[in-house]
Amino acid sequence: MELGALLPLILLAGVFYFLIIRPQSKRRREFVDMQSRVELGAEVMLTSGIFGTVTGLDEDSMELTIAPGVEIRVHRNVVAKILTPTSGGADDPRLDDPASSDDDAPSDKREENGA
Repeated sequence: MELGALLPLILLAGVFYFLIIRPQSKRRREFVDMQSRVELGAEVMLTSGIFGTVTGLDEDSMELTIAPGVEIRVHRNVVAKILTPTSGGADDPRLDDPASSDDDAPSDKREENGA
């Protein structure tokens, strides 16, 4: 085969790598890093939407308190988000800014129309 015929195929493979594979690998690394930062006392949200406070940690699992007197044991991979700021996230202005709440939510149109 000629080099001219292979060039579009090589370019397509390069574009595929930079647009799909590389960003996916980066997101996976960030996700694994976030899960490794889970510490005792941290508030977390699980992939199922359950919120809780970490009360115990093992290598592969953790215990969460989801209500007073209610503890569950889950695998560490189900942590979707750490809600309490860690030492690295303390400088995030969104964590301390009360103005970022839903105070700017649109008002009910019925109140404006007198209904």
